[in-house]
Amino acid sequence: MFTLPDLLFKGVSMVILITSIMVFFHLGFYTLLALIGLKKPKRTYEIKSDKNKFLFIVPAHNEEKVIQNCLESISRLDYDAQLVNAVILADHCEDRTAEIARSINNYTVYENTYAEGDVRGKPHVIGKYLKEHRDIWLKYDFIVFLDADNLVSSNYLKEINSQSIAQPEYMVIQGYLDSKNIGESMLSRGYAAAYFITNRAIQYSKHLLGWNASIGGTGFALRTDYIEQYGWNPKSYTEDFEIQVELSIEGKKSTWNHFAKVYDEKPNTLVVSHVQRTRWSQGHWHIAFTKTGKQLLSLVKPQGIVSWSNRLETLIYSYSMFRSVWLLFLFMLVAIDVRLISQLPYFFSFFWFWLIFETINYIVIPFTYIIQEGKEYMGNFNTSKKISEFFLLWVGYFYSTAVYYFAQIKGFFTWFLPQNHWQKTEHTSQVSSDDL
Repeated sequence: MFTLPDLLFKGVSMVILITSIMVFFHLGFYTLLALIGLKKPKRTYEIKSDKNKFLFIVPAHNEEKVIQNCLESISRLDYDAQLVNAVILADHCEDRTAEIARSINNYTVYENTYAEGDVRGKPHVIGKYLKEHRDIWLKYDFIVFLDADNLVSSNYLKEINSQSIAQPEYMVIQGYLDSKNIGESMLSRGYAAAYFITNRAIQYSKHLLGWNASIGGTGFALRTDYIEQYGWNPKSYTEDFEIQVELSIEGKKSTWNHFAKVYDEKPNTLVVSHVQRTRWSQGHWHIAFTKTGKQLLSLVKPQGIVSWSNRLETLIYSYSMFRSVWLLFLFMLVAIDVRLISQLPYFFSFFWFWLIFETINYIVIPFTYIIQEGKEYMGNFNTSKKISEFFLLWVGYFYSTAVYYFAQIKGFFTWFLPQNHWQKTEHTSQVSSDDL
């Protein structure tokens, strides 16, 4: 242990105080937001006749194990087949992905190869296709982005189409992200529980307030006229978050659809999970640091209260990973000079607020949303099985959240590295639409 000089000790203490207040504010903000989602979800539109034309874009790198189930789920959609098409971006595949894709419903396969030095990864192959085939995608009203391991609910396009007709101002409609392999491991359960909670505590809550949706890496429908006007210019691993931030800055609107579901495969091992989440974290931190200036400037533009508060929430969300880094530095500083522990305000004036917020976040909210949103998954279980599975989901949520901190910290220290060396998440689950 060391004893810092008085002046340095006072300076570090002030930094701890300021950052603690920031974390406390962030925690309180999203705790209160989570409570808004307790309102039972319901449609704000009527189901309309099929009208909009949709093009599914499915990037796939060596996905022969899952691509068939994905495309078959698209072909089974309860929607006019004449208004739907799909393009599979077979990205430098060395397996049978392209061959399998061509055998299903005459969908188009775009085979992409790389030259030495080319940037690689999902955002870039999408951008390459959009640049080379404007004449094709501009014939459609929306592009729906899916991953190769995804399955879409049969009503997905019915819901998106109806919502877009009723509310044409939305540039993006984000679908409900669910899991297709929940019960395979403690980690997959943890992912599923986190999504159950996020779908209500963040997505539906923001929808009720008129704020933009948090765009996931899959399952969202983007208007083609938006791409035509603004282009596709990914600079990170998280093209979804880039779109979310740009929409906010430009004052464009996106929304959430609680009834259009997309099921994806969650990782079952720590190694696979860490690789995936490190990629997410690197991209998220990159966007946070490079877009903060523009986001701050957007806050002073003339706008209504809903638009202004939406921009503020997007800025706050940009630093949603700050808590993990703050905890790391806190432990390091206390290890250097143990006197600093007395400077932590939440041990004194903030303690009861922290306790209330954490009780809501780790007991009230998980209990409520896991039970309500997990009803489809646990619907056929007997009572004892439901209780045991709920307990596993809840414990898995803690486990999944804790290990995510390590990826967030790694992403913080590596965000500046070139984000063009995509490390693929392996997909092997054979769950199909029939199984769901």
